[in-house]
Amino acid sequence: MVRGLVVGGALLTIAAGVAHGLPRTFGIHSAQFLAPAVAFVMTAGWMIWSSRVGKRRKIRALLGRHDWRGDEVVLDIGCGRGLASIAAAELAPAGRVVGIDLWRSRDLSGNTPEAARANAQAAGVASRVSFETGDATELPFEAATFDVVVSMTVFHNIPSAAGRRQAINEALRVLRPGGTLLVFDILHTREYAVAARSAGAGRVWLSWPAVLWALPGWSMVAEKAEGVER
Repeated sequence: MVRGLVVGGALLTIAAGVAHGLPRTFGIHSAQFLAPAVAFVMTAGWMIWSSRVGKRRKIRALLGRHDWRGDEVVLDIGCGRGLASIAAAELAPAGRVVGIDLWRSRDLSGNTPEAARANAQAAGVASRVSFETGDATELPFEAATFDVVVSMTVFHNIPSAAGRRQAINEALRVLRPGGTLLVFDILHTREYAVAARSAGAGRVWLSWPAVLWALPGWSMVAEKAEGVER
């Protein structure tokens, strides 16, 4: 998407230059091309900043909503190249982290388990982080396995509302009673809060909106109620 925006902006800028040299009788003005060109390039710049800076800040803030002991077992749903997995491993030096993904490059360029493992190795946490293939709507883990489940801009990729509800249900299923679900996503976060309450969450918290990738997003924190085993 970023590449498309940059190329589109460049082509529109060229078109603006061509239009500027045309006689007025053609009825074409350079501003017709220049305004969208600027919008394309600015959006691309915002998306690059979001990926390289904003997302890192948001992950740190999201993980900060959990009161870390340092020995948690953590699941990162839709881990991509491992940014949230690595950050969680740094907060739980006596714990372990499992990252799962479908490894689709259409969601994230260069999205492979090898890339995630290389990043974990570079961060010095590879011995405590593993990466597997898994579907958010059908997690390959027993119930009450994890202390923390985190997911960053993943569930909106599930096309149906029923599928997104199932993903929230699965995240809470694999949480231990008293565990914490941490989600940041765009477009559908309020429906996640409703699904979390229905699936047995106790306290559910939603943040004010934050803008990443030129779209508003929200953090959701849900604590699995004690005594809820499913």
